[in-house]
Amino acid sequence: MLRASLNEIKEGHMKKQKKGYENWQKIPELSKSGYLLLREKRFKEAENEFQKILDIDKKNIYAIVGMGDIKRKQRLFEDAVDIYEQALTVAPLNKFALIGLADTYRGLKRINDAIGVWEEYLSYSDNEYDIAILSRLGDTYRKTGQQKKALEKYNKAYSIDAKNPYVLSGLGLLYFEMNNFNKSLDHWKQLLEIEPDDVKVLTNIGNCHRKLRDFNGALKYFYKALKLEDKNFYALYGIADSYRGLKDYDKANEYWRKILENDPDNKKILTRLGDSYRNLRNLKNARFYYKKAIEREFDYYAILGLSIVDKMEKNYDAAVENLSQLENLSGLNIQITLQLSECYVEMNKIEMAKEVLGKALQKGINNEEIKNRLKILKHQK
Repeated sequence: MLRASLNEIKEGHMKKQKKGYENWQKIPELSKSGYLLLREKRFKEAENEFQKILDIDKKNIYAIVGMGDIKRKQRLFEDAVDIYEQALTVAPLNKFALIGLADTYRGLKRINDAIGVWEEYLSYSDNEYDIAILSRLGDTYRKTGQQKKALEKYNKAYSIDAKNPYVLSGLGLLYFEMNNFNKSLDHWKQLLEIEPDDVKVLTNIGNCHRKLRDFNGALKYFYKALKLEDKNFYALYGIADSYRGLKDYDKANEYWRKILENDPDNKKILTRLGDSYRNLRNLKNARFYYKKAIEREFDYYAILGLSIVDKMEKNYDAAVENLSQLENLSGLNIQITLQLSECYVEMNKIEMAKEVLGKALQKGINNEEIKNRLKILKHQK
């Protein structure tokens, strides 16, 4: 009787072991299924699969990270932070938990925390060559104005893989923001060899040429981009602005108007049209577009342009009123100072012109043209 009882206990124990072994064998398939469902954004079903794993092995790192990924994808960032931190207590060096936590901090706009985790991740052996994280850190440093650190990360990534599209794009954007348009152009052209039909790359190359005042070179790339996307804002803007640089204002107007067909309330484009018509001395149309821009909302350049039109039409009182309004709203600057002084000179109010120029210099607006004008006016009565 006792022997029978011992055999039963032994048999029961073996069955439990077998069942436990069978359950452990299910984990890889459950994990694969969970991550597949996660990629398909079937979050509830994915959560069920990961929970089945955790019921078998409560410290399974892949299931815990998977749970964190679900919360992050659903933008439940605070919940995700808790889960990733739990994962890191189980496996402090786990790549996916660290990256998930950093991305979650980024979602919470806790940028410094995100940077800290990414830097920690890179400090661990072999992770320092992770181009994706180097590039992500470069992007983050660039977007937060830390250009030196951004360049360090991008250059390290570039030394590992000089053909990585994200690294080339990051360097192109960074050098452009640093006003180093030749270096920016070099990286965008490297990327163009990899992605010859990428509209973003083509327009960025066009922008570099435009900043270098190579307007014909810019047009070549903007037209290529426009051929691929006939309503692309950046291609249309680049073409219009390049013609503006070439002083072909009629051609510029053609493309400013194309933008307005898609975006009729764009105050910047309305102002650009006003500028073009003013340069063509079509003051009626210039005034029309400046006023349309101002009707949308306050626009510094539209009001400035309108004041110049008033001055050109010898409507000096209106010009002075607009310029004074701008001064009250945005403070005295070089443009306002020069336009106001010109108005007063043309109104034969020399003392008022000198007063405006002198006031600008007193406020620390150190400009040679202002100094020269004041010097000339001091000899006039």
